[in-house]
Amino acid sequence: MLTQLVGFFAAFLLAANALFQLALTAGVRWGDAAFGGKVAQEDGSLPTRYRVMSLVSAVVMGLLIVVVLSASGGVNDGPISAGFATWICKSVSVLFALNTAGNLASTNKIERYVMGSATICLTVSFALLGWFF
Repeated sequence: MLTQLVGFFAAFLLAANALFQLALTAGVRWGDAAFGGKVAQEDGSLPTRYRVMSLVSAVVMGLLIVVVLSASGGVNDGPISAGFATWICKSVSVLFALNTAGNLASTNKIERYVMGSATICLTVSFALLGWFF
């Protein structure tokens, strides 16, 4: 039960992040809260190159939702095996830890506090699913 709760929590955070990335892709003026706040155009949107990167990020978040739900048992007979999903969780927990360091080093308060907090939670969730559960 706790494993599934962690999985659903991580899936929720990933979905929220994917929606944020899709909004950036669509041109919403939240560019200051992404990519270190250094690439936003004058109107606050992202340049085309970074919009494409946000789209790729949203797709990756979608795939990670499938992984985290498979690893936690949140979906029965998921498209990937639980063992493979657990291995991916181990790897992704390290990547999220590195991402957290980048978010916490940002000069943008939204990226530092909001995204930093989210990636701390994702790091812990993926670590629990990959290394401990």
